[in-house]
Amino acid sequence: MDNKDFEEDFLPIDDDFLPLTPIEEVKEENNIEKESPEQEIDKQTILDITSPSIFDNPIIEEKKEELPINDLANQTIFIDTIKEEKKKFNFGKLRTNIEKYAKALPVIAFSFVSILGIYIFVNNVKADIKNLIKIEENSKVGYIDNDGETIVKPKFLYGTDFYKGYAIVKNYNSLFGVIDGKGDNEIAFGNIFSASLYNNRYIISKFTNDGLKMGLLDSNLKEITRYKYDNLAYSKAGVFLYTEGDTMGIMNADGKEIYSYKVDEVDDKNISIEVSNLDDKSSSDIYAKIKVNSSSTIINTNTGKEVYKYTLDDIRVLDNNVFYIRNEDGNNKYFVIKDDKIIYETTEYKRLRVEDLNSYIAIAIKDDASIDYINMLNKEKINKEGNVKYTYSDGVVVQEMYNFSSSKVEYTVLTPKKTLSTFSDIKSVDNTYVNGYMKIITDNDKYSFINKKGNIISKKEYEEATDFNKNGFAIVSNDGLYGLIDSNGKEILDLKYDNIKFLDDTLFNNIYKKTKEQLFIFEDNNKYGIINANGKVLVKAIYSDFKTITTKYPIIKVKYNNEDILLNLETYKDLNIDSSGDVQIYEDYIATSDSYFNYNGEVIYKIGG
Repeated sequence: MDNKDFEEDFLPIDDDFLPLTPIEEVKEENNIEKESPEQEIDKQTILDITSPSIFDNPIIEEKKEELPINDLANQTIFIDTIKEEKKKFNFGKLRTNIEKYAKALPVIAFSFVSILGIYIFVNNVKADIKNLIKIEENSKVGYIDNDGETIVKPKFLYGTDFYKGYAIVKNYNSLFGVIDGKGDNEIAFGNIFSASLYNNRYIISKFTNDGLKMGLLDSNLKEITRYKYDNLAYSKAGVFLYTEGDTMGIMNADGKEIYSYKVDEVDDKNISIEVSNLDDKSSSDIYAKIKVNSSSTIINTNTGKEVYKYTLDDIRVLDNNVFYIRNEDGNNKYFVIKDDKIIYETTEYKRLRVEDLNSYIAIAIKDDASIDYINMLNKEKINKEGNVKYTYSDGVVVQEMYNFSSSKVEYTVLTPKKTLSTFSDIKSVDNTYVNGYMKIITDNDKYSFINKKGNIISKKEYEEATDFNKNGFAIVSNDGLYGLIDSNGKEILDLKYDNIKFLDDTLFNNIYKKTKEQLFIFEDNNKYGIINANGKVLVKAIYSDFKTITTKYPIIKVKYNNEDILLNLETYKDLNIDSSGDVQIYEDYIATSDSYFNYNGEVIYKIGG
C-alpha cells in the first residue's frame, strides 16, 4: 500500500508563499501608542511608588479610594497621582520621622501587592492562550471556539488561522488588524497597513514619520525591530531579507542583521537568497547563495559570515552544501562547504553530489559515467584499488574483494576517518547499508542483517525481509506469515500476521511524541487494522485501505465497505464524517466543504446551519 501525503491548505507557520504586503501602523493625531499586551513595571517605578514618604498623604488616600487598582487604566492613573504628589513632598523632613515610616508600611504592602497582583494577573491572562477556529461562509471569514460557539460572525474579507492566540484579519474596508482569542482587536484596524506571519514571526508595516516602513514582531506581537525597513521578506532558510535605504541584507529570526550590502544609486535594489537543503542527519550549518543584482556570494545563514567572495559567475546551489560555479572561461568547478570552509573543490568531474555531509564522502561522476568516491578530508579517492568492487551507501563505502590466501570474499566498511570493520563468510544482497543495516543471504538462502561492525544482529533467518526503516524496524516473514524486528534483531511482533505495513515515518514519529505509542498496520483476511509495538490490537482489521492525509496530525483516511471515512489514531475510533470530498485536517479540528468537526467526529459548526 502506498502512502501519499496531501498538502495542507493552511499552515500559518510554514507557509512561504503568502503575498508580501507591507504592514503599516497609522499613528493617531495625539501620538498615543498602543500598550504592549504584556504590561511590564520596571523596578525603579516600584521603588518610587512604594517610597514610605509618599503614602502618608490624604490626596493619595483619596485617589486610592476613588480608583481601586484592579485594572491597568486605574493603575496608570494611580501611579501618575503618586508621582505628582511625590514632587510636592519634603523628603528630608519625613526621613527623620520614624513613626511616619512605620505607619506607611501597611500601605506600602497594600500598594506593592496590588501592583504585583495586577502584573501577575496580566501575565496569567496572556498565558491563557486561546486559539479559535476559522470558518468561511459566503466568502467571509469568522471564528468559533472548540465547542462550536460563534465568537466572531463571518464578516472579514480575509483571515488567517489562529497561531498562539492571534489571527490576522482584514475588515470590510480592507484594513488589516490582529484579533485575540476573544475576538477583540489586539492591533486595531487602521493602525497597520498589512500583516503576514512567517515562521513564528509577524512582518508588519505601518506609516511612520519617514513614510511606509516595515518591522518584525514576535508571536506575542512584541516588536523585535523598529519600523525602519523599506521591505521585509521571509526566506525558507528561516531568515528574512531586508532593504533599508541603500542597504540590503539578511536578518535572523531575532531581528539581528547578520549580513548587509550597500548598493550604489545606479544599482537596482534586488536581493535574493537560495538555500542548500541538508539531509536529516546533517549537523552542519546551513549555507546559501546571496545574489545582489548580478553579483553572488555564499554566506552562513546562522551567522551571516561570508564564505565565498563576491563573483559575477553563476553559482548553482545543490543539496548538502554543494555549490557549482559556471563561468564564461569554462573553468567550471564544484565545491563543498562545512564549518565555514571550503573542504573540497574540483574541476575534474562532470557531476558531484554529497548524500551525507557528516560522512565526508563525495560521489564524483566522470564523463564516462564511472564513479569515484572522494575522501573530502584528505582529498584522495577511496576506491583506489583496481579489480575491487566499491559501493557507497548510508555514509560508508563497502569494499568487496577476493582474498586469495583465505580463499574467501572479504568485505571492508570504510569511512574517511577509519575502517569500521572487515568480515567474510557472508553473502550480501547488494553491498548496501540502509539506515545502519545491510541485508545478507544466509547459507540457507534466507535473509538476515549485519551492522556496520560486521556483526550479525540475530541468528534468526527469514524467507522475506524489508530493509530497516528510519525508525529502526524491519518487516520479516516465514511460512507466509509476517512480523516485525527491531535493530537488535528482536521479534517485537510475532510472525503470525498476513502482512505488516509501516505508517509514514513522519506521522509515526508525531503520533509517538504525543501518545508514546509505536503504531503499525497489520493485515488479516485482506483487511487492515492498527497494532502497537507490544502486539496489542488497537484497531480491528476491518478496513480495506489506509491512506495518509497529513503527516502532522493523527487523522488518516480508511475505507470501509467501499466508503471513505476518517480514523483517529489517538482514540482509535472512526469518525462519522463524510470524507469523499475535500477534507482539511488541523491541530484540533477537521473541516469539510460544509461542516467543521472536532476529533471525536462531532459537528461543531455547520455552514448555513
